[in-house]
Amino acid sequence: MSDAAKLKVLVVDDDPSTQRLFAVILQSLGCEVVGEAENGADGVALFKEKTPGLVLLDLEMPVMNGVDALKEIMAADSNASVVMLTAVDDKGVADDCILAGAKDFVRKNLGLEGIHVRLSEVLAKLTA
Repeated sequence: MSDAAKLKVLVVDDDPSTQRLFAVILQSLGCEVVGEAENGADGVALFKEKTPGLVLLDLEMPVMNGVDALKEIMAADSNASVVMLTAVDDKGVADDCILAGAKDFVRKNLGLEGIHVRLSEVLAKLTA
């Protein structure tokens, strides 16, 4: 990705180390991380302020969970690209998020290389 075409990404996760991990991987894939938030409410506010091309959104967070934040983001911009982050494998929740507008899911327990590969696949699909 050229600098002019860098995808702007917002990372929303209540664990600062997970935020940093995803930010570093995204930057290595040519993205620009324009913000990080620790809960859904702050994530929605940053989304409205920064208008990123992609939001990585954790499911389980304090203040506002990822499902509610997803719904608010989609209400603000029905074309938003939101990818959910999760440490659990719950097909029902995944289906609910896809129906609410999420583009994809990334499991946080894939390990560093697995997350890198998975994010690369997601970015390729979103920028195709």
